[in-house]
Amino acid sequence: MSTKIRPNFLEELESNQFNQIAEGTVVKGLIKNYAEFIGLSSKDLLAIFRRDFLEDKKGQILPRGSYEPLNSNRIAWTPRMTIILGGSLLVLIFVLFFLFHLFSLLGSPPLSIQFPKDGLLTTESTIELKGKTEADNAVYIDGEIVTVDPDGNFKQTILLSGGENKIKVEAISRRNKKTVKIITVNLEDEAP
Repeated sequence: MSTKIRPNFLEELESNQFNQIAEGTVVKGLIKNYAEFIGLSSKDLLAIFRRDFLEDKKGQILPRGSYEPLNSNRIAWTPRMTIILGGSLLVLIFVLFFLFHLFSLLGSPPLSIQFPKDGLLTTESTIELKGKTEADNAVYIDGEIVTVDPDGNFKQTILLSGGENKIKVEAISRRNKKTVKIITVNLEDEAP
């Protein structure tokens, strides 16, 4: 035997069973000797070996695909993680739902005036004020209560006096929370 490699090591080398031989340093030496014996470039064969196999901390040879995922820092999706994330999502939805209703309960009622816009300049002596709030709120325009429909809409015809008119709109909730908006409408005298 001119390779000086034991027959069982030679069989394991040829069948890529490097983990059956010995630690990485010995395997690399055997590959180098065998490559030189059969007339191949030992550098090329060692490069292929390093590409396809790893040496762990104990010196054992392992195929790359079987060893790398253990060293990977990626998060593995597990049924436990699904349960934790699903439960966390449900708790978050419940907390947001609770906070939304708490703020709507404790906060001021919504009030929007659709017409007229603040600062409107008109020559008409009356305007129809239109707005929206929640259906269970009371609405007062210049101290007079206004009917609110089931959708929260309200409207009222307002008589304007010459010059600047300040219109006070109040929405009051059942919890006695109040939102006030003041709209300015200017009445111009018509030119003769």
